Amino acid sequence: MRIDFHSHILPKMDDGAADTNESVKMLKLLADAGVDHVVLTPHFYRQNENIQKFLERRQASYERLCSVLEGVRCIPDLTLGAEVFFYPSLSSDPDFDKLCIGDTDYILLELPFERFHDNFFSEFMTFMNRCNKRIIIAHAERYLSFGNTPDDIKRIRKSGRNIICQMNCASIAEAGVFSRGKLLKLIEDGTISLLGTDAHNMAHRPPMFAEAEKVIVRKCGKEVFERICADSEKILSPKH
Repeated sequence: MRIDFHSHILPKMDDGAADTNESVKMLKLLADAGVDHVVLTPHFYRQNENIQKFLERRQASYERLCSVLEGVRCIPDLTLGAEVFFYPSLSSDPDFDKLCIGDTDYILLELPFERFHDNFFSEFMTFMNRCNKRIIIAHAERYLSFGNTPDDIKRIRKSGRNIICQMNCASIAEAGVFSRGKLLKLIEDGTISLLGTDAHNMAHRPPMFAEAEKVIVRKCGKEVFERICADSEKILSPKH
């Protein structure tokens, strides 16, 4: 099953889709790419609003989208989630579990865009020790642009038994030869388990799932892409 685990398709929710018309165009493009399921993950910043307010806004946006999708054919299945910006006391919030993806116990977590020094790893380890949810690290490869290394990403992944990493499709599709090789290695060795488009709009940050699939299959082999699909399906499986 092809699953987009990271998207900003909900209309007028954040810096993603401007309206329902753009949302539908993005979903149709994903359907054309063979994507079966899209996780809707608008940004959540605890410093800007509480979780309950965010959930109310998300539900209203989702209902607007669903109202225009009635009768539209061949649209991927949709599941609500959030891209949650990390803060050390996050797991202490009584509504923390409401940020999970659908009925799973997975939360998509965005880390700070900075060099990960020892104090960050210490805070993150404390967070994971208190966290009873499974964590998906959003666009893990983007942190490499801030002086971090693949070993830093692996160190984060080893901070808890319930951590997996997601990579943006555009990062693979648009990367140069050298950087693409490093990204594909993270996929091949299993550091990266999931894909997400992180699509925001149709003009500058459109869904690029099909383009990423072509690169992965060509460079890593079909079996590697199929492994990603299988791992993705397990997460949304009610038995997982």
